[in-house]
Amino acid sequence: MAVSLAPPPRKQPSEAQIEAVINKGGKPTVDDTSSDEAPKHINTRLTKGIISRIDALRAERPRKPGSPKLGISTHDWIVEAVLEKLERDSASKKAPKPAPK
Repeated sequence: MAVSLAPPPRKQPSEAQIEAVINKGGKPTVDDTSSDEAPKHINTRLTKGIISRIDALRAERPRKPGSPKLGISTHDWIVEAVLEKLERDSASKKAPKPAPK
């Protein structure tokens, strides 16, 4: 049976060293300086009726030949719809308003 020696005793840190570690702080775990292009996750709730309508529109999209999957995921369809809405709304703000008569 092999017997090993006990590890040498550790030197206890001083109060000043302990305070230095506590007061040193650290960096935040989340980087708040990220760009606007970094993904941000959100949760949303949609009714079964809305999901059914989305699925019907997704089914109309072309598929890869021989693939049983729809041509676009629900997530991608929703992102695409949001981007289209943002583009449409920003274009309507830029459009000149008719002059009053």
